[in-house]
Order: sequence, then structure tokens, then C-alpha cells
Amino acid sequence: MKFVEIQDLELINSALEFDTPDCKVVGGCDLYTTKAAGGDKKLYKSIDKQLNSMYQENLMLSSSLSPPSFSPPTERGMLSKSSENTLSSSLLAGSSLGSSPFGPLDQVSSRRTFAYLIAVLNASHPDHDFSSLRPVDFKRERSANQVVNAFYNTLFGVGMPVPPRLWEIVDSHIDLKDCVIYSHTPSPSFLADEPGTIWSMMWFFFNKRRKRVAYLFLKGTRHSYHLQSSRRNSRHEDGNISDEMEDYESEDEVVGDLEMDE
Repeated sequence: MKFVEIQDLELINSALEFDTPDCKVVGGCDLYTTKAAGGDKKLYKSIDKQLNSMYQENLMLSSSLSPPSFSPPTERGMLSKSSENTLSSSLLAGSSLGSSPFGPLDQVSSRRTFAYLIAVLNASHPDHDFSSLRPVDFKRERSANQVVNAFYNTLFGVGMPVPPRLWEIVDSHIDLKDCVIYSHTPSPSFLADEPGTIWSMMWFFFNKRRKRVAYLFLKGTRHSYHLQSSRRNSRHEDGNISDEMEDYESEDEVVGDLEMDE
């Protein structure tokens, strides 16, 4: 994914960082094109392999649960309880094959959209690797209005108004009416890896026509963490703490079966 640097989005990011009596809120909106960059192609190939394996496993599960034939009706003219359970399990497994927040996972377009969101998360949070997430870890939102209301409620809940022109600016770069919107609620393990983080919310606005993804996020962190962090930074500036940096050479990437935008 290629990050798009836009000045008015930086204004939004500045406005979404503020203190409340209970916590410090940090938010922002990052914009990316779906053009593959850096290690994206290798990531896409890995995701495609993972999804294909998942799909095949579900297919085998569905096949194993499908009864070879129906048992004769009982005296009451109905299926036995065991047959009902087997049929129900079979239908449930079969339905999972063709459904995900991104659509049927045997379709390239569904896998591609999922891969875009993973790439966005990895780019926006370089200290984390989100490649282990599954499609079911995301939710497809019903409408932009629903997301806007959820965003408003979150800010109002911490006692802050929504920054002026926020949605107008976002809309100018992503065309909300043409977007498919997804959300992700980070797991407790992610929050544990983010020092001081109390809660976190993430939304993704995907415009297929414009080949763009806007990533909107909010998180709340404890005041005590920022105080400790400031003290560490102060010691670092005084020369009491030194950091060692290592350079890594990136290896050539190879495109797999899942071809992405170049």
C-alpha cells in the first residue's frame, strides 16, 4: 500500500489528539492507494495461501458432515434427532464457505479486499504484524451513517466534540457514498502490546473505483503511561539512554496467485 500524504488530513490527525479527565485520546485518518509497495506482494501471496488452505479445510469439513443419504422416516414421520443434528451441522459448515465480511473466499476480489486491510494495518502499525488475522475478525458496516454515528458517540462519550469539517474532508478524498466500510475491534492481546492502551477502534473505507483505502482510528491511553514516556524521552535527550539501529535489506518480492494492483 502506498501512503498518500495530504495536508488537510494532517489537520484532522492533530485535532484527534487530546486529553480528557480519564485518558488521552489519539486518533487519525491515514489514506492509502491499493498499489503494492515494499513487501506487499510477499504479504499478499502469504495471505492467499492462508485463505486457500482455510477454504479447503472448510470444504473438507462440509463434505465430511454431509450425510450420504437420509434415513427412512421414523414412525412419527420425522427425521431422527441424530439426522437432524448432522444435517444442521452440514448446512452450517456449507454456509460458512460462501460467506465472510468480504464475500465468498473462493473469489479473488474478496481475498484482495481482505489483503488490502491487512496491508493497511501493517503499514500504520509497523510494530505489529496483523497477517494472522482472519476475515471473521472484521465486520462489514451497513452504512456510512452508522459509522459516523458510532464515531460521534465515541467522541461525545469522552467529552469532546467532533472536529469541524472532519467528514467533509474525509469524503473529499475517499467519496463515502462509493465506499464499502469495514471495522475491526482489536483483541486484548493487541491492547496488551500497546503500552497504556485502554481501548481502540478501527474503521476502513474502501473505494474500489478510486483504488483507495482510508483508515480511521481512535484509541484511549492512560495518562500515567504518557507521563512515564515523557520522562524516558527526557532521559534519552540527556544522553543517558542510547539506541542501536539496524538496517535491513529487503529481499526481492514475488507475486503469488493473488495478483494485486501494480
